[in-house]
Amino acid sequence: MAHKGGMKSPNFLASRRTFIRTMSAMPWLAIFVVEDTIGKVQAAVGKSPKGNIYTRIGVRPLINARGTWTYLSGSLELPEVRETKAQAAMHFVDMFELQRAVGKRLAELSGAESGMVTSGAAGAMAAATAACIAGTDPAKVWQLPDTTGLKQRHDSR
Repeated sequence: MAHKGGMKSPNFLASRRTFIRTMSAMPWLAIFVVEDTIGKVQAAVGKSPKGNIYTRIGVRPLINARGTWTYLSGSLELPEVRETKAQAAMHFVDMFELQRAVGKRLAELSGAESGMVTSGAAGAMAAATAACIAGTDPAKVWQLPDTTGLKQRHDSR
């Protein structure tokens, strides 16, 4: 087929098929490029994906661009936190005594009445709910999760 002026028109059907075939391969190509780039970045900062505890069990590490969210592993630890945890792991202590001392220290740092370390947002909500149900009565605290005879709802009157 010829256009005005005698030039042949390109085979648009073949070009369109080639374009669609090429574009359908792009997501796979992007995956390879991104994985290669991540590997290069990790190597540049001294992190080997082969030695990662998560990749060894089949869990993919991700780049967190969202912030501190529990379902994204919470947060990364600062080196001084890791060092402190390593020191703490070398000793046995009474957990109730530790909880009181940490609550007091957190209060000093924050200006709050007291403080409590939890496993994350869900742990904090579970502890707060238990406190609302049991109050300060040690017998009721130890009764949980059995709620027989405990407050079932809050009366704000």
